[in-house]
Amino acid sequence: MSEAALNTCKLLLFGRCVRAVLLSVGVQFLLLTVFLLLINFELFHPLNWIMSSLRLVCSFYTWFACIPLLGAIVFYGMTLSHQHLAERRYWPTRYRWLLHNGPQKLLFLFAHAIVGYLTAWLYTGYLHTDYRHFIFKAYGQDCVNSYHIFLLGMGLCAGAYYFATEYMQEEASIDFDFAEQSRSEKLREVLYATLLKAPMSSVMPTICYTFVFWLFGTFLRYRLSIVLNVDTDDRLLGIVDVITNGRLLFYAWLLGAQIVSNMRLMRCFYAAILSEPLPMTVARHRLSVPSEQELTIVAGLGVFNVYVVQCLAANFLYQEAQRQTSSVRSEIFQLTEPGNRPANWRALCDQCLSILGSFTDELSNSMRKSNVDQPIYSDTSSALLAEKLLLRQYNQLHGIRPVVAPQHAEGPSRDWNTKSTDSIRRVPNWCERTSTKLEELLQEVLHRIPGIVYFFYEPEGAKTEFLLENALPVIWLTQALAQICVASIKEDNYGIVQDDLPAIIKALHRLKCEVDRLANGMPNFRTNSSNFNHLRYAVRRSLYNICISFYKYLGDLTSSGEELRQLQSFVYQG
Repeated sequence: MSEAALNTCKLLLFGRCVRAVLLSVGVQFLLLTVFLLLINFELFHPLNWIMSSLRLVCSFYTWFACIPLLGAIVFYGMTLSHQHLAERRYWPTRYRWLLHNGPQKLLFLFAHAIVGYLTAWLYTGYLHTDYRHFIFKAYGQDCVNSYHIFLLGMGLCAGAYYFATEYMQEEASIDFDFAEQSRSEKLREVLYATLLKAPMSSVMPTICYTFVFWLFGTFLRYRLSIVLNVDTDDRLLGIVDVITNGRLLFYAWLLGAQIVSNMRLMRCFYAAILSEPLPMTVARHRLSVPSEQELTIVAGLGVFNVYVVQCLAANFLYQEAQRQTSSVRSEIFQLTEPGNRPANWRALCDQCLSILGSFTDELSNSMRKSNVDQPIYSDTSSALLAEKLLLRQYNQLHGIRPVVAPQHAEGPSRDWNTKSTDSIRRVPNWCERTSTKLEELLQEVLHRIPGIVYFFYEPEGAKTEFLLENALPVIWLTQALAQICVASIKEDNYGIVQDDLPAIIKALHRLKCEVDRLANGMPNFRTNSSNFNHLRYAVRRSLYNICISFYKYLGDLTSSGEELRQLQSFVYQG
């Protein structure tokens, strides 16, 4: 990828992140308005209730007091932008994952905590006098306000709770909608859904925090009184005092709902704005201004270190390929000058095949490490494999030995090796046997130490699961390539796609074989991973559409008879 295309992507995404931050700042006043309407509710004076709440929102004190919270929102938006735009790399062990992502996760946790704390600090300023101040007068002495400490701690707990449930082990993700919606429709839908879920979203953090405050609240107030040189009040001394204070629990629940809804809204705003289509072209125009932000599809697909850009480029190509009439598809089929060469199609096809090929290679290598069974290259092989297994069990049951010893591609490791030049078996000496036993003993001892295997060993199937979680560009590219090939029958006047049909069919068929191998060797992915099901159905659908459209020419498009037979059987089975 060129440096100009990378700079273009950075500028486009930076502008979207700035809009998401401004939208998050604006929604703070909406949430504050809702909070004031709830705590100042007057049934018999509705007009006075609404006007007094709006006057508080528009007052100079509110705008001045919101400055720390708005600064924390900007800081939170910066960390969230980094989470969305960071490179998604695979770390084989949990130790390496913690070493790389640990500081970023701690910074993100701090952002959640500071937003929760400042939200609680701002909102408590509008509550009753008993909950408003950190230190109050009691019997002529300054005392620490237990109610205020409880509400401030609720803000910290709500922020940490949201981080633990959403970002502790998972990365920030973006959900791409299947139905096209405008930005206003998306934001309105997100706002309504979040406000409806808000009452139930803060029940669990309120319960958890109440239990934690009962355990450590007395110690915390005692330490604060020593640091501030004030006395402690006699409120909230036990769990009964906490659970019987209905107003305090209501305020804590309301603060938790506001904080959790605020963070969920910011996350949805980023996802909605970053998932909007990027302005892309098939090829950069020769007469365009060099400083103009023009991004090609091939350049977008080549941004491997920014997952969002690659997804947007693949989605753009998929949407254009699915349309009945598309100017982008017509431009792909055109010849370029000078030379009347299919430069647009050649660059796009090479990039797509490179992505599919690298993904298939990585998937095959990850399954080889996970001890997945040998590949299954056709749908009828499963029945043949089951028949061979039943025959082997029958022979073992009745003592029937095979005439020829079975041959294995990779036999089990033994203490002796057989050379190909002669039939002399080399027996290891006592030194090799002792070192082998010591190594096995050491591995067994290490496996028994708690935490060693968890932190320093690669979990089985972790690389495969990582590939499937990030397979969205591959899902869209397979369908886009297939649709372009099908549309080339009527729209490709120069026959430029037909030269690459064998390579496309081979790449899709190879990916289908690896996915079928994974489905038969590791059945848990079929039920636990939705991305795996989407990938499998997308590859099968794409290969089927191409085979159906070019069924008469499959013999000329395939390089081997076995591949032709497998494709024909795949078409027959549907």
